[in-house]
Amino acid sequence: MADPIKIANHNISHSSFKSVNLSESEFNDVNLSNSTFFNINLRGAKIGAIDFGGAEFSCMNTGEDKPRIPANFKNMEFDNCKFQNCSFAGVTINDAILDDMTINGISVIEMIKIYKQRHQ
Repeated sequence: MADPIKIANHNISHSSFKSVNLSESEFNDVNLSNSTFFNINLRGAKIGAIDFGGAEFSCMNTGEDKPRIPANFKNMEFDNCKFQNCSFAGVTINDAILDDMTINGISVIEMIKIYKQRHQ
């Protein structure tokens, strides 16, 4: 087992970490604004209380190996976010606020309303 490093109240901004194993590490009250993350394995990670305003997420999947392990999003605010060229295969959305949400320019609320009218 590696010797753990404990860093508290230090400014290590502009640092670079490459080919580093940080598994089972803890990050609390850490400023990662304007940082770049690439080729990152977050499998099983627990991430909460995040301000991701202006962040960009790309080329993400739930595992290259099969079977894929689904990700869970709880108590999230995706207000005014954009999803482009994304796969939502098998996605379940429950108890969500859908006001002003559109899919390909079509109101989701209106789609649900029409669906319910036709399937009563």
